[in-house]
Amino acid sequence: MRSGWVLVLGFALVLAFLNVNVMGYAPALDTVLISQSPYPVQPGGNVNIEVEIQNNGYTEASDIVVEIVIKDPFRLLPGEEVKKTFVQIPGKGSVKTSYNLHVNESAITGDYEIKFNMYPSATPGVYTTGTISINVQGEAELILDSLETVPSKIEPGGLASLIVKIKNIGTGSANRLSLELNSSHDELIPVLAKGSAYIGDLVPDQIKTAELELSISTEAEHKTYTLTLTAEYRDENNTATEKEFSVGIPVTGSILLEIIKIEPNYNRNTLKIEVANKGTTEAKSLEAKLVIDNETIDIDYISSLKANKKTTFDFPLVLQGSGQLVMNYIGPGIENNQIAEDIVLNFEAPSTGNGVTMFVTAVIIIIIIYFLYRKFLRKKK
Repeated sequence: MRSGWVLVLGFALVLAFLNVNVMGYAPALDTVLISQSPYPVQPGGNVNIEVEIQNNGYTEASDIVVEIVIKDPFRLLPGEEVKKTFVQIPGKGSVKTSYNLHVNESAITGDYEIKFNMYPSATPGVYTTGTISINVQGEAELILDSLETVPSKIEPGGLASLIVKIKNIGTGSANRLSLELNSSHDELIPVLAKGSAYIGDLVPDQIKTAELELSISTEAEHKTYTLTLTAEYRDENNTATEKEFSVGIPVTGSILLEIIKIEPNYNRNTLKIEVANKGTTEAKSLEAKLVIDNETIDIDYISSLKANKKTTFDFPLVLQGSGQLVMNYIGPGIENNQIAEDIVLNFEAPSTGNGVTMFVTAVIIIIIIYFLYRKFLRKKK
């Protein structure tokens, strides 16, 4: 009995030795990702992967079929083969191959596994599976979808709100997005906290709106000022990212001409008409034409009339009548403008004193005649 057990035990040890020996020296196939280009790949993009088929055993592997298992979000590009056959993979050796894949646009950020089934061409039903991992990461791409100012016409000395719409046309989210308006012009200054706005997360194909506020100096000129709008956010990898937009803010002004005084100058025989510009910008090449009772009296001219300033036009003296003061000028947009202000004249010339003089003269003549008459009577006596 004892010898029987010894034989059984010895036989088991031999089998175990043989099994270990076979396992150690038999082909052992696996897959390793050598490179991914680009890394990471964006949804909607193409990626090239280089894969190494490793034989970790000591025995050569012959006529090995490597079959890539494609599933969403990947697909093979045209010209690529699902199955590739390798005639020989030496023991403790490897072969390399590559694939070109397309990534679905709907893919979300993450690591995706791709499987490979490897088997001898003679026995396709018995295979070894290897896996690799491909990194997919969306990238945010922000654009300035629209910019609106309220009011639409920005004038010096006021406030303006900027209604900004930001759109993400990229493949990844812009997280914790905030906007900040910066100005290098003293005439346009963001209003404290209203010069920045927090938007939050902006996912692909989403639009969000922010409102910013500007103070416009009274010294602002009629032109378009360029400001910088900075978008700050965290990308899919939680990396701080910035993007700057240049925005044009057009500043214009209004011209409001009004007659504030009409006054005759009897000494100089002129009619003075005082005009004020109550607007917010300069009126250039200002021409004033006085028309009374459908007759042009005269035309006066000044080169410019600035905002909140006044000037006086001189015309030949007219005391009575109605008509208009027609003013032509060049506005801030180099456009020609005209405004007509109605005028009614009703003045009376002051007394010159001729009646008094004639009366005094008459009295003096009467007195002289009286004295001459008395002198004549004395001589007669």
